[in-house]
Amino acid sequence: MNTVLDEVTSENMDARHVRRRVEDWEKRLNGLFGLIGEWLPDGWEARRGAPLVMHEKLMREFGVDAKPIPTLELLGHAGEVVRFKPHALWIVGNNGRVDVSRNGHRHVIVDMAENFAEPDWQVASADRRCDRETVTGDWLRQLLR
Repeated sequence: MNTVLDEVTSENMDARHVRRRVEDWEKRLNGLFGLIGEWLPDGWEARRGAPLVMHEKLMREFGVDAKPIPTLELLGHAGEVVRFKPHALWIVGNNGRVDVSRNGHRHVIVDMAENFAEPDWQVASADRRCDRETVTGDWLRQLLR
């Protein structure tokens, strides 16, 4: 089950696999948020936001308990706030999505890697989702300007 589409159409799906995917999602989110914290320019601070409760359809179908997952907030010296909130893990076409909001502007970060592979974080404006670029320190600095 290399992709979400393979996964959701497989007859071999079970609760153990769903739990492994949820654990992997949390690990990838922590990794992404850690990188973002390392890339912050002067005048910005990263802090964990309030966790979100994850209980997606596949989790419910296989009796996997809901799980709190991390969010991230970036705070600017002039009171700016940028929020990173996981939207969903099981999205056909990618390996999870994180929504980013700042001053009414929204971006979507998706992991384009196959399941359990090294993350390939890509980002696009929410209104131009096909125009993706790699999530990098340069992208973050541009977002924070």
